[in-house]
Amino acid sequence: MKRVIQYTGLALIIGLLCVFLFKPGKVVNAIQSSETVKDSSRTIDEKKLVQNPNEVAKAPQNFNRLRLEEEITIDDPSYVAEEDLEGNPQLHSYGHQVPTTIDTPINLLTGEDLWLYRPYLLDKVKQEQGISMLPIESIVEINNELLSDLTIGDSLIFTMPNGAEQQIIVSKINIISDKVTSWDLQNTQRQDIGKITQISNLTEGSFITDNKDEYHLRTVNNKGWITSKSQLMSNNDNAVKRNSEAFSELLR
Repeated sequence: MKRVIQYTGLALIIGLLCVFLFKPGKVVNAIQSSETVKDSSRTIDEKKLVQNPNEVAKAPQNFNRLRLEEEITIDDPSYVAEEDLEGNPQLHSYGHQVPTTIDTPINLLTGEDLWLYRPYLLDKVKQEQGISMLPIESIVEINNELLSDLTIGDSLIFTMPNGAEQQIIVSKINIISDKVTSWDLQNTQRQDIGKITQISNLTEGSFITDNKDEYHLRTVNNKGWITSKSQLMSNNDNAVKRNSEAFSELLR
């Protein structure tokens, strides 16, 4: 009798264990089944989209309001809108500078010298310009005919008193009046390096070489001098000092 009771109790315990073991499995299966249904619905939607690749979803009702909220307004004058980056004149009004370029081909005038060194004219130049001290190697005679014939794109080799050379390109010609003309100069990297100005029979010029040396030119009736700024500043002659200061204005 005791064994029957023991077997019966053992059977009940086993039955309860089976109930608890198999019931969670059903819940898990139910969850997995629902996820499968969701995945299949997503798969169906994706298939529909593939079948209609050109279909565009409708804009939400508050689309215009959202778009306005995304617009950026910047009052800073240094800000340049994206559409200004392609040659818009407003770009330059914000302080942006575009390097000057030459559209015409470069025409190197070989064998042409804008000036020739004339040491024998030293006394005459001193007398005409009222200068008592000038290096004899700086005395030149300018080729006025060549200067007058220069056009935009013409290129020359300038020879300095110390033998150094500088290639220049005429980037701009300003005819101010029938007696005043100026020629803007650039180097081969298209950088502005100075200018030459002619006023009647007076020719003045100032430019900087690729070695960062500054030179000044001054002739009266095509005769005068070219020398470095350091040489001018080391000269104690007041007239030369005044010329040096005046020529510095040409580089601004």
